[in-house]
Amino acid sequence: MTTAANAQDGNPAVDTDETATDEIVVTASRTAQNGLQAATPTQIVSAEVIEKQAVTTVMEVLNQNPAFKATRSPGANATNTSSPAQATADLRALGGQRTLVLVNQSRVVPFAPASNLGVPTTTDLNLFPTMMIDRVDVVTGGASALYGSDAVSGVVNIIMKKEYEGINITAQSGISQQGDYRTQRVGFIGGTNFNNDSGKFVLSLDYSKNDGVSDIYTRDWGREEWMIVSNGQRATNGLTAFILAPNVHNNLGQAGVILSGRTTTGSTVNNLAGLTGMSFNPDGSLRPFDKGAIFGGSTMIGGEGASIIKRTDLVPAVERFTAYGSLYYDFSDTLTGYIEGGFSKSIGTLDGVPIRLSRQTIQVDNAFLPDDVKALLPANIASFDISRIAYDIPNNIYRITNETPHVVAGLEGKLGDVWKWDAHMSYGVNNYASETTRNPVRANLNFAIDAVDQGLYLNGVANGNIVCRAVADGDPAAAGCVPLNLFGEGNSTAASNEYIWGEGLAKVKYDQVTAAFNLVGELFSTGAGPVSVAFGGEYRKETQELTADAVASANGFLTAGNAVPYSGSFNVKEAYIETTVPLLTDTPFAESLSLNGAARYADYSSSGGLTAWKLGGVWEPTNGLNIRVARSRDIRAPAINELASPGSNVTNNVTLVVDGVTKNAVIPQNTSAGNPNAGAEFADTFTAGFAYQGSGALHGLGLSVDYYHIKIKDAITNLSSVNIASLCSSGEQSFCDLFSYGPDTNTADPNDRIHTGLVSGSLNVGAFEQEGIDMTLNYGSDVNFLGDGGRYSIAASGTYIFHAYVDSGTGAAPIDRAGENGWANLGAIPTFRGNLSQTLGNNEWQVTLQTIFISKGKQDVVYNTLPTNTINDNTVPAVTYFNLFGKFFVGEEKDFEFFGAINNLFDKDPPPTPYIILNGPVNGQYYDKVGRNFMVGVRKRF
Repeated sequence: MTTAANAQDGNPAVDTDETATDEIVVTASRTAQNGLQAATPTQIVSAEVIEKQAVTTVMEVLNQNPAFKATRSPGANATNTSSPAQATADLRALGGQRTLVLVNQSRVVPFAPASNLGVPTTTDLNLFPTMMIDRVDVVTGGASALYGSDAVSGVVNIIMKKEYEGINITAQSGISQQGDYRTQRVGFIGGTNFNNDSGKFVLSLDYSKNDGVSDIYTRDWGREEWMIVSNGQRATNGLTAFILAPNVHNNLGQAGVILSGRTTTGSTVNNLAGLTGMSFNPDGSLRPFDKGAIFGGSTMIGGEGASIIKRTDLVPAVERFTAYGSLYYDFSDTLTGYIEGGFSKSIGTLDGVPIRLSRQTIQVDNAFLPDDVKALLPANIASFDISRIAYDIPNNIYRITNETPHVVAGLEGKLGDVWKWDAHMSYGVNNYASETTRNPVRANLNFAIDAVDQGLYLNGVANGNIVCRAVADGDPAAAGCVPLNLFGEGNSTAASNEYIWGEGLAKVKYDQVTAAFNLVGELFSTGAGPVSVAFGGEYRKETQELTADAVASANGFLTAGNAVPYSGSFNVKEAYIETTVPLLTDTPFAESLSLNGAARYADYSSSGGLTAWKLGGVWEPTNGLNIRVARSRDIRAPAINELASPGSNVTNNVTLVVDGVTKNAVIPQNTSAGNPNAGAEFADTFTAGFAYQGSGALHGLGLSVDYYHIKIKDAITNLSSVNIASLCSSGEQSFCDLFSYGPDTNTADPNDRIHTGLVSGSLNVGAFEQEGIDMTLNYGSDVNFLGDGGRYSIAASGTYIFHAYVDSGTGAAPIDRAGENGWANLGAIPTFRGNLSQTLGNNEWQVTLQTIFISKGKQDVVYNTLPTNTINDNTVPAVTYFNLFGKFFVGEEKDFEFFGAINNLFDKDPPPTPYIILNGPVNGQYYDKVGRNFMVGVRKRF
């Protein structure tokens, strides 16, 4: 069990002293007076933990918590071309869109990229400077009755400092053992109270920059080139259908490989008189292509070449600036006004993928084709196809800028001794811009490849002037075309590269306006205590508009960067009520016993009326031990992109069973389209457990164990291409119908088909069911021999997953993804993750050793369940990481603090956990791809 978080419920972050209870805001309940009175489990991440690890974003700490999955983060999966710098919270691995992020219990504008991969609309944790954070409450159960849509798997409530005296400046720098992953950070927080403490002003600024990590070849484990290869020769070699192996290369050929031809009458010729399978030397002459012994799709084991993701960043570069401030003013003892908000800007830069052409048509009169090769072609051949991966042409680059100003203004006050109220209005806007450079334009590429000798083409007399055929034909669309030579590496020119490249720009403006009112107080008192009630209402309107350049709008880029313009909006009017009713107090059966219930009604302009509710209870049989149980119905209304997005295309390889035959094709795919008829998701969550705060001989001990069971139905799903293909291949015809088909030119039979495209929108067809246990342990004790302030503490948490069912909604049996450590499938989650931090120190210094454990598992739980999906090795070993943090103070007032961190202390390599589609060898959502890295810094307090 582990966590970097101080994960004890209600302690130490929640003060239970009676003199302080009227100032406490408990995220899991608006009526409970402290964390232990809340029926829904809550874990606390303190500011001390965030500071101790010297992290630049709160995401880095949250993702160490076993209840979270690093689904979208810079270090997770670098092929995130739409948002490489994005940092989201994803509880239970159910998707970031099902975790609600709040700031001081209020919503903030979400991050809404111009995605071509169905990226969810969620809050970006880059928004918040870590020095401004007082604590983070993590509610690990459904909370829609209290906070509305999206609080399905839980809530992350970031509590900002409202008061600060003095100035604190932080500067730090870091680097990996390999000399990359350079980090620079400067942060500031300052504040003051004025007018006899009636006014409180706090401001924090934070700038950080990380240079990222280049491709897999910068790491020894990356140079092993692990991948899962589809065994296209299974019928002859008798091996498994899939093979996990090192030394896996791209099989398209870095210099071009001749495939098949077509006659003047259009017939396909698979064997071009010995030319098939030949590759080109730099001078255009031919040589046999060194193809691996086992190959399938676009990969092979052995042979010439390199990985498909050569020069693709392992970790993208991220630059980030955030500012957050607040001003609170007490007009009287019963009325306080405030304004708070901030501005953030993050820039993520990713070196993308090389040009990949799985089948490119070449006309026999191509001017770059050597005469001796032309002479070998049969007389009746009009064209032939080649495959090519262009390592000799620089990769495309994605630069994503995300700016988010937001502001909240409100009043809060008291009515008598037992009633409190607050009202606020907020406005936030997310400005997203995706800039792509060196991005191949499909039309330009086709024009440039089709090159002819101008004289020979126009009048039959060669003049050596090589031009694009479309230019010779006078096609105005090809104006400025520069011919491109793909025969042999290094034969493209700077001019031809510049011509095929385009610069794309897609922008999204997302506005959120909210107004809310809350009233909390006591209705009356029973013999067991006061009956507390909270009620309120909220109005929210969200608007999204996407614009893009002409090429992106027409899905004209070859790989990524396409974004079809659209706009959409919705508004919602909500009302809620919550009550806590004490039943017993100071009896032989209980120190206390109370019930808690809440209900919310939300009227969506898009989805209609939705109801969420919660019922729970807390029993304290003896002092310090609280037994709690809760049941809730939670909702998630569809986001704007799930309703209105037209989606966009990517082009990648898809393996699909077509008419009983497994086939691979690189096809355009649109799996990110919306659906105006998409409805809401519904979740039923049950939690039961206990929390214990020690006293006497057990003083300093905190322990909690909570069972949870969550079932989500009508889940809004944009299935990935691999998932859709898998469902189709297993016989689900409705998913096969999402593909388009055409003649398979690889076979002689004109009736043979192959998949040619895929379009799929948002559907309420998914379902999830997850069952597990969360465990936390905290203990602290004085250690006198260490001197003044000597202390030892331990903070631990763990999550064990019994089941993690994912249901496609088509009638097929749900798949239990628990114990799946690979990253190909939604809902996959290791069986157990744990995080243990042990701290030893005194008033002068402190050292913390953190241990992070990930249990063993499988690459994919469906491997080896059918003869068609066997694999040679479906195991992923258990992995343990160690991180070391330390600090010491200097100066009479200890106003200088020097700190450092060593992450991945023993330089543990990640296990091979490949994704067959994106060709990434490691699941960065769980495993470290950087290796041992160092951070040092200094803090100065004034």
